[in-house]
Amino acid sequence: MANGMTDGMTDVEMYVDPSCPWAWITSRWLVEVAPERDLSLTWRSYCLEIRDDYGVAPTMPEEYRARALAGHALSHRMLRVFEAARADAGESAVDALYTEWGRQYFGARRGGTGDAAGAVDSGDALLAVCLAGCGLSADLLGAADDEKRDEPIIDAMEVAYEFGGPKTQTPTIVVRGATGPYGFKGPVMAPAPQGDAALRLWDAIVVIAQEPGFFEITRPRSNPPRPTPLD
Repeated sequence: MANGMTDGMTDVEMYVDPSCPWAWITSRWLVEVAPERDLSLTWRSYCLEIRDDYGVAPTMPEEYRARALAGHALSHRMLRVFEAARADAGESAVDALYTEWGRQYFGARRGGTGDAAGAVDSGDALLAVCLAGCGLSADLLGAADDEKRDEPIIDAMEVAYEFGGPKTQTPTIVVRGATGPYGFKGPVMAPAPQGDAALRLWDAIVVIAQEPGFFEITRPRSNPPRPTPLD
């Protein structure tokens, strides 16, 4: 796929840490946009625990550090399961797992608890529920503690760094279009636009991202991430 086109579709890779609510919001936006813009989506691994050397960013408030560490550790284990599923059953298995993870993990935010890892069993039980919900083999759970699965995760992160910058964040998106690959860090949204507005945002980002002299737009995050869990 030298030109990034598959059967007339544009290949789009999004680099996700499953525990990140910002990434989940962006992923659901992409799922809405994809059929209207002929996008073929792939969820690539991005591990905040690895990026932060098994710590958390120094800007993290002390009262949130323990919860963030637990969430990142659980997410790292899920990414290893992603990679095992990818190797065994392909991208459709990863898509199903990420969708089910979002349903279970962010579904715990119903009622406004804001503590997904605390409201849902945060150990093997959650990973097993996700596998069962996708009809995938329970044997894949063994990958969660297999450090050999970190190799494809790290390889994917290197691609994210290439397009999003060193130590980039999740989400990072790479578009492999007809004119060659391009990528960017983000977009970070809360909430994400829907309907025609979702399409307008995608179209605008594509134009901006292909401009070689353009680098960055930022503004304060005035809204907290409130992922909408799936039914």
